Amino acid sequence: MKEDKTLLFDNVNQLYHRLTELGFPTIIACGSKERMSLFDGTCIPDTDDIDSLPKVIKSFVDSIEGEIQFFPCDMYLLSTEAILSILHQQPGVPVDHNGREQYTLSRTFSGWNPASKPTLREMFATFPRNDMGEYGAELTNFNHPEQLRALNKSNQ
Repeated sequence: MKEDKTLLFDNVNQLYHRLTELGFPTIIACGSKERMSLFDGTCIPDTDDIDSLPKVIKSFVDSIEGEIQFFPCDMYLLSTEAILSILHQQPGVPVDHNGREQYTLSRTFSGWNPASKPTLREMFATFPRNDMGEYGAELTNFNHPEQLRALNKSNQ
């Protein structure tokens, strides 16, 4: 992307405020300790041994009791209604309108003990899939500069 997706559109802070206003406790995976001041909420920096997203997820699950609902920093299209739908889903992996599994929006089971796996697909292999229905089109990650350009044009 050539840009830090966590800082684009101030999306992490906006999502944090939306979730806390809805009454959901929110913790931000901020990367390094130096990045903690970039975000409004409680941040957990990565430890030195974390070098992949599956390891970030395992670290969160190992340190937080109960179910965990993950939200990625680069889903800029989520409406409040889509967020509420995600928050009320059963533990599992949301599936978008194109049938893509959205692992970074997964909800874990209470007591889940994830094995260290090299990919999110492997980590969440045994989880049920949750069809997001009418909100599936909002589950779009932005991973390429042309996607960001299109989003900027649609917001003008």
